[in-house]
Amino acid sequence: MSKIPKRLLFDVSTHLMYIGYARGDQLKDFSIRIAQRDHAKYLIDRIDQMLKRNKLTLDRIDEIIIGVGPGSYTGLRIAVMVGKMLAYTKNMPLKTVSSLFFLTSGYQGRIAAMTDARRGNVFSAVYENGAVIMADQLRPFAEFSQTEAYQSAEAVFISERHYEVSVPRILERAVLVEDVHNLVPNYLRITEAEANEHQKSKT
Repeated sequence: MSKIPKRLLFDVSTHLMYIGYARGDQLKDFSIRIAQRDHAKYLIDRIDQMLKRNKLTLDRIDEIIIGVGPGSYTGLRIAVMVGKMLAYTKNMPLKTVSSLFFLTSGYQGRIAAMTDARRGNVFSAVYENGAVIMADQLRPFAEFSQTEAYQSAEAVFISERHYEVSVPRILERAVLVEDVHNLVPNYLRITEAEANEHQKSKT
């Protein structure tokens, strides 16, 4: 009889920290935490708590799946750093998936997934039952809200009250990281420091 893989999933791209444990494609346990720029203090501890609650150790986890963005710079750096560290030290596969998709994968029908990107912008995408209708992109909300895809969808502004996770759908879209050392977050925009430097170079 083949072994059923045990999977650790997490996303910290927004103020919502989500950690899940799945056996095969069945979600067995999950934990959420609402934070303000302090995910780094709690992610490892919350993972440890979940493993202990399910009488597991990292050595018994078969693969890790992380949301790789878009979203918070800080959150994405933490997710990628922790994912790379665990995958490398435990020699286990690491897979990535869009954070927008991760946190809305459980919704049925067509949905417009969004997180706040400040200054009237949203990180956004449109999905329909796991299929991508509009790819992840940084968009002005005023423009995004006028698209046919948005207007024909259920708007989901991701928060602690608005998220749905489907492990089977995440598994369908998760991509194996071939070289964990070269993995970088999907920021979808340059940092404020990079923007300032770019502006200086133009003057």
